[in-house]
Amino acid sequence: MTREGPIRPEMFLGDILRRYPSVREKVKEFFGAECLQCKSNRLETIHYTSWHKGLDPKQVCRELNSLLKEK
Repeated sequence: MTREGPIRPEMFLGDILRRYPSVREKVKEFFGAECLQCKSNRLETIHYTSWHKGLDPKQVCRELNSLLKEK
């Protein structure tokens, strides 16, 4: 866990979706609905998926972690 929260860029997207279901809608917003069901999400990190979509992985993690703090 980092100072900002438990979600880090090197984590696999599938692991995050299973461990933190409350961030599903934000993940869908960032990466698209297809990422929620794709079997590749078990093998793709936040860093890779963010890069692929043209997003900053650290910013993605900050926003996902902020959702966890709200709960």
